[in-house]
Amino acid sequence: MARSLFLLFLLSLCHCKCQGQIQVKLLSNRPMKPGDSVELECVITDSSLSDSGVSWMHKGKDSVLRFIMFISSISRVTHASNKDKARYVGSKKPSTYGLTVKPFQEQDQGEYYCIVNRNQMLHFSSGQQVFLPVPSTQPPTTTAATTTRITTTPAMTTCPGTQSPALTQDTWLNCDFYIWIPLAGTCLFLLIALLATIITCQKTRRRRCKCRRPANANNGKVMANR
Repeated sequence: MARSLFLLFLLSLCHCKCQGQIQVKLLSNRPMKPGDSVELECVITDSSLSDSGVSWMHKGKDSVLRFIMFISSISRVTHASNKDKARYVGSKKPSTYGLTVKPFQEQDQGEYYCIVNRNQMLHFSSGQQVFLPVPSTQPPTTTAATTTRITTTPAMTTCPGTQSPALTQDTWLNCDFYIWIPLAGTCLFLLIALLATIITCQKTRRRRCKCRRPANANNGKVMANR
């Protein structure tokens, strides 16, 4: 905490300078998710600045610059608060100062800077943006309910002459049953009516043929006497 106040005091007194000799790089390029470890590296190309130590700063979505830690040239790390020691890990390599944020959370999103204080002048690096990927919002897929309508066609309405290829053999038998039974009954009725007509006609003819004939015997006798 004292280091943070001291840094803010230096910001008010010292001159600030941004230059290309200090750069912040994100070591992992894979998509991040909450809970991952994020590694940042502060690369100092100017040898005159590499032995002055580095302060790591974070600017969140609220645009407030917050001090994280200070890493000295002898790899001594001073955190802004004791509760941040487990989440922020600092490291020192030749000409590079590392920062590891674990686990990375939503409040850790924003821009990260490394600052070098030398001769009452603050040298700022360019900001490195670190954000979680925005989840893709896909419209919900709705499955339309399909209603299957089953139409039952009676077997009498479809006959072999007009039937569709989808009819089965049972439908053929049903059509034959409903056609041939009435047809056979009609033929039997017509046959009975025809027989009745023939019998009636024969009886009528016999009645008409019963009549008296002239006596041929008497006529013969008369002719003989003459």
